[in-house]
Amino acid sequence: MPRVLSRTQSVITAAGLLALQACAGIEGPAGPQGPAGPAGPQGPTGPQGPTGATGAQGPTGPTGPQGPAGVVNRLESTGLFDETGTFSLVLPAAAVANNRLPFVACWISTNNNTWLSVSQVPATNGDVYCGITTAGTTKSITITNGLVGWRYYIVAMW
Repeated sequence: MPRVLSRTQSVITAAGLLALQACAGIEGPAGPQGPAGPAGPQGPTGPQGPTGATGAQGPTGPTGPQGPAGVVNRLESTGLFDETGTFSLVLPAAAVANNRLPFVACWISTNNNTWLSVSQVPATNGDVYCGITTAGTTKSITITNGLVGWRYYIVAMW
């Protein structure tokens, strides 16, 4: 049969427990901190902020230097090589005035669709080439060693 405590015994027991708790000493220093826990989930992206005001336009910069004069004249010729394989395009005096030479370019084609640039310095004597030639005082652009029936195209600019 369980033993029932009297009221006096209960009061004495409670007072003893209080006395034991009151006699506890001061707490020691805190222990080391444990490792950090995992990061929580990423929150949703916030709304876009308003666009800032446009700044004032800066001053206009200085004018740049004048560029070189552009090409003002153009002379061109196209046709088919005959049995000589040579064609000469006579240059006007203005193209070679003041001992200057024009820009010269020559091309050849078998089908008028694909054009090959012609060298101005042939690798061998049989190569197609073009250049500025002089006969007396007349300067010409001459393309030589062309094949009969092939098309030539010559351009001079000054």
